[in-house]
Amino acid sequence: MNDKFWRPQTLNLDKPLYIAIADAVEKDIRSGVLKPGQKLPPQRELADSIGVNLSTITRAFRECEIRGLIFGTVGRGTYIAPDVHVPVAMNSARNTEQELVEMGLILPLYNIDEKNASEIGSILQTTDLAPLLRYSEPSGLLHHRAAGSEWINRYGLSTTPHDILVTSGSQNALACCLMALFNSGDRIAVDAFTYPGIKTLASMLGIRLVPIEMDESGMNPAALAVACRRDNIRGVFLMPEVQNPTTVALSDLRREELAALIKKHDLVLIEDESYGFIGRLAQTALSSLVPEHGIYIAGISKLLGAGLRISFIAVPERFRNHLEKAILNTVWMASPINAEIVSRLLISDKANTIIQAKRQEARARMELAVAKLSSYTTYSRPEGFFFWMLLPNGWTGREFELAAQAKGVKIFCAEKFMVGNKRPFPAVRVSLTGPETQADLNRGLDVLVSILSNHHGEAEMIF
Repeated sequence: MNDKFWRPQTLNLDKPLYIAIADAVEKDIRSGVLKPGQKLPPQRELADSIGVNLSTITRAFRECEIRGLIFGTVGRGTYIAPDVHVPVAMNSARNTEQELVEMGLILPLYNIDEKNASEIGSILQTTDLAPLLRYSEPSGLLHHRAAGSEWINRYGLSTTPHDILVTSGSQNALACCLMALFNSGDRIAVDAFTYPGIKTLASMLGIRLVPIEMDESGMNPAALAVACRRDNIRGVFLMPEVQNPTTVALSDLRREELAALIKKHDLVLIEDESYGFIGRLAQTALSSLVPEHGIYIAGISKLLGAGLRISFIAVPERFRNHLEKAILNTVWMASPINAEIVSRLLISDKANTIIQAKRQEARARMELAVAKLSSYTTYSRPEGFFFWMLLPNGWTGREFELAAQAKGVKIFCAEKFMVGNKRPFPAVRVSLTGPETQADLNRGLDVLVSILSNHHGEAEMIF
């Protein structure tokens, strides 16, 4: 069907017209009439063809955006989102008919975490648990915030315990930031490929994500400047040291350029460094360059254990009360017992020992992967938990994901991470920490190589 002549065949007139039109778009997407990346007619033409006001189509398209069905590009039109048929949630169910090699989810290296379980047991045995069983203030107990402050300051920030809030993991921290500091309809700039967790949160809250072009140094400042002028951007979400999914690190110059834009346009910076400990250990947080604008999220789950569900966030004074209320209204408080365990590990030398153990294991796994995939274009970090692989021409990420799944390997396609690109992109993110053992990893990599070796073509460069 020619995109210029698409129009809904039927409308449910028992609903408001704009909802009925959005429902029709969704129905035609599900049935295959409208395809990922397909361009929709201009709003005025569509309004004329249906016989409704332009404002009705505008509201319908806004509803479709909130549902994640479409995206618009100024000067180019409106397109069906490339990920409409792709489950965005990271914890998608396993195939019940076969045991998949998990190379989609980035896990914290459970084998190392389990070795540290005895250390956690010792902490619990030597701790007076009674005070930790009581309600505490939403910001967290003072000595927990002090431990978080000391930990965060290793990344170039100058925080005090007063600047720190304790949350139930990084996803809770992100949810609190979006709920407390933004309103439905607000726009947040993100990398063109970004963490799916912020995609699902933004969609649920009616917040619009604006994709910004990337290159080998990270988010493009010139593109961000254009978006700030054009789209009334209110915030920016970045993973500066180890970007998920591309593994790119912001260069020092790029950090300075982005910091200048953040200050110029009074943006709220949400800096998520869940994987910072597998990047440069001497890194300097972008938030340190914009102390009145930056919220720094120090995720602990990938470092010390997913079950602990603790993150520390460094918060400027002007945002503190808003975020405390968000914590109160979501979880009331992070678990003081979990925060105690994390704090004790951080202030001892145990955390550094765990970092080194995980980096060493990740390096061994990455060396194995790089050797296996030497004929293909990959982006990675020496001690990375995952890599980004460009696929030869002829593949889309989704097609390759499904081909790998059919062979017993779970990976994640580029479409899961895309924001606003008008066509599916030929790339996949591959986790090296999902497999339980290096033997499992080796088996999964062999499957990927087998699929690739039966397909010839050059990769399309992302940068």
